[in-house]
Amino acid sequence: MLSPEICQLLAYWCSLGGGNKAPERSALDLRHLTSILPWMFILEMSPDGSLRYRLAGSSLEEAMGHGMAGETFGEVFANSQHAALMEELYAVALVQSSGILRTGSFKLHSEVALDMEVLALPFLDARAMGSTILVGVIRPFETKNRAFVDKWGEFDQQLEKLFTIPSPRAVTLSNLSARVHTLLAEFEIELRVMDLAKVIEIDGRGLHDRYKEVPSFSLETLNPDQPSSLN
Repeated sequence: MLSPEICQLLAYWCSLGGGNKAPERSALDLRHLTSILPWMFILEMSPDGSLRYRLAGSSLEEAMGHGMAGETFGEVFANSQHAALMEELYAVALVQSSGILRTGSFKLHSEVALDMEVLALPFLDARAMGSTILVGVIRPFETKNRAFVDKWGEFDQQLEKLFTIPSPRAVTLSNLSARVHTLLAEFEIELRVMDLAKVIEIDGRGLHDRYKEVPSFSLETLNPDQPSSLN
């Protein structure tokens, strides 16, 4: 279903109230996440409207062969329509204080496609533009870049599925620009709502092998009067 690292951050976020509200950044204790820290990142909105990495784990920077902290999302993942789509989705997620999960595949200076799972979850932070940051984790992969060779701009991703994670608001189609609607249609990707409670239950009971897909709902099932609930 989802990697243990993705589920670990989801479960920890929920333990801080995530899902019902966006937790405070001050409540985030990275000592609970030491095993996944090398694969974690923090994104925030810059005053100029660009998305910028406040932090990136050592394994991510090793894979890129370049420091990522302080760089923009567009600089790290240049020349890709899939990356352009994600940049806008992340910007909307920051405004809505909701989470985003993307899955698919990617290549990094290689002909071999690797499975991709990237989770980003909202935390409230008064220091950030808009008072929200996204704390995320990437499913680990073999970096094969111990020499720290610069692979800037060589990340090629192919999105397959996108999920919004309400806390309590979700990213909805009405929040998205015409360009994003066009790209979603072009890539044949449906934006769905993660069934967070079911994912946490599956992870807690160790039932991953029974579920090949991430439990989710159509956006149409969101109750507009109670944005934190799913019908």
